[in-house]
Amino acid sequence: MDVKYLSDDKGKITGVFIAIEEWERLQKQYGIKEEALADSGAKLQQSLAEALKKVKPE
Repeated sequence: MDVKYLSDDKGKITGVFIAIEEWERLQKQYGIKEEALADSGAKLQQSLAEALKKVKPE
């Protein structure tokens, strides 16, 4: 997975960018529905955190 970290002018990581192909794979893997995104921000965040741990263990 090609992950790019976004940071502010102080170097603090403020976001993560993933390719659309990866996003679509994660949607399929974790059953993320486009219409449910507004209502499931916490679930989406948790799912992405779990996916990132698999790619980049702490």
